[in-house]
Amino acid sequence: MFKKTAIVAALGLAVSATAQADYRWQVDANAGRTNIDIGREDGDVDEFGIGGRFYIKEVDTSSGPLGEAAFLNQSSSVGAGYKYTDLDDIIEDVDGDTYGIDGRYVLPLESIPLIFEAEWTRETPDFSDIDFYRFGFGAYLTDTTTVVLSYRTSDVDETNDIDPGDIDAYSIDLKHLWHLSDESAIVAEASYGYINVEDNRINDGDDIDTWNVKGTWYVKRNLGFNLGFSRFDNFGIEEDTYGAGAEWFVTEKIGLSLDYAHSEIDDTDVESDAVILGAKIRF
Repeated sequence: MFKKTAIVAALGLAVSATAQADYRWQVDANAGRTNIDIGREDGDVDEFGIGGRFYIKEVDTSSGPLGEAAFLNQSSSVGAGYKYTDLDDIIEDVDGDTYGIDGRYVLPLESIPLIFEAEWTRETPDFSDIDFYRFGFGAYLTDTTTVVLSYRTSDVDETNDIDPGDIDAYSIDLKHLWHLSDESAIVAEASYGYINVEDNRINDGDDIDTWNVKGTWYVKRNLGFNLGFSRFDNFGIEEDTYGAGAEWFVTEKIGLSLDYAHSEIDDTDVESDAVILGAKIRF
């Protein structure tokens, strides 16, 4: 009798854990290729990345789309990541590494929960080491609406007599989720930012403006499709990027994604096409 009871209890716990699928850790991996067409010339950029994230409290996945669980839970977390980049036949073959750490803390005030963010990233192209620092402050205006103001700066370790110039960047990011039903939702994201490059040889002292908008339709809690548009405006030179993608959680804890982006620089023959495959595991 005791053995039967223990077996039934174990099966019940297993089924409950599978159905709930809460998590504290997430591991991400991605691989992508960008083809850049410069008139009669072209080249490829290959990227491979891996990262991990630890959530301070267990993330509940029952409140909406699986892809938005941490956002809906107002979760605090710390993360780290690494990316390898290989540029083939673009001016010359260049390899580079990018790695960094970041953190997000949500102060759970009853009126308006506050958001604090910090991030450090180091890029190591062949000619230099570049450190980026970002600090963000924002709030949950509602349970499904956030606004975050960010400041980002860089520190360039000049080598080989090449100085790309330090930057100061500011941005505002908005995000809102509408629940359509227990299974579906729509997420809208928008951001605006400007970048000041201290080296006037690069952009004649003019600020660089950036705009981004993105919408995601979760037809089911485990399946979402997205469309996006961004513009990069540097002293009258505009680069427009159009993107589309999909995310599918094969199980409650394993997700796959596919993203495509096409970019064009106005009044030039420069275009690019990028495809990125991603995967994530939660536990």
